Amino acid sequence: KTIEVKTDLQAKETGRVYVEYESRGKLSGISKSNADYYCFIITEKSFIIIKTDKLKEKCRKYLNTHLDKKGGDNNTSKGILLPLIDLIC
Repeated sequence: KTIEVKTDLQAKETGRVYVEYESRGKLSGISKSNADYYCFIITEKSFIIIKTDKLKEKCRKYLNTHLDKKGGDNNTSKGILLPLIDLIC
């Protein structure tokens, strides 16, 4: 099994993780990942692991909503600001 590891230390403050799906007009991040699982490091001592398919399902419901945001370097990426509660429920 494979795991994609992402660090989002702002998640502790915002209550959300940023899940990228596009960069510079091309699919990226979760849209292209072949990993079986995603691991989000939230603090130095806490992390959340979720099946990639389940993460995609949770993100889809936020496409084209107020949680579908530009981000990354120079706001050239698109992603979902997924609430932490969605990762654990």
